[in-house]
Amino acid sequence: MSCKVETELTAYVDAELPEADMAAVRSHLAGCTDCRSTEALLRDALENLQALSAFEVSPGLRRRVLQQLDQTPASLGERLRALFRPAVLVPSAAALLAAGVVAGLLVSPGVRHGLPSELQEGRALDVAMNYELLRDYDVLGLESPEDVEVVAQLDELEGRP
Repeated sequence: MSCKVETELTAYVDAELPEADMAAVRSHLAGCTDCRSTEALLRDALENLQALSAFEVSPGLRRRVLQQLDQTPASLGERLRALFRPAVLVPSAAALLAAGVVAGLLVSPGVRHGLPSELQEGRALDVAMNYELLRDYDVLGLESPEDVEVVAQLDELEGRP
């Protein structure tokens, strides 16, 4: 159907057109069989819809629908939004920033300036930091910086890479 009143037929059947337009569509329908058959289909569909019984919602329906919605898995977008909301993001970012600052301070050469010269070399510092562990393994006699240096160089002294 390609009539110019085709777009107005639904409004005509629902009586939503101004009276002048209603009269124009009525006169068009008198001469156009395609539009008359479309109007008949629209009126038939409207009558069938009106004949349907009203939908009655059971008391438990709302509860069941909401329960099913809660059981559906969240989409990827929803999960990402939950991760990046300020209540989660700010503490996480603060913790990461603090860890980064501490790691930067420990790695930087400025931290070693306050240490004795014997501990400024990396391996000796590792030994000194793990002194309690070494003592637990019966490594005795670490009373002087030279002893710390010997333990730090133990791998080389024993010929291990």
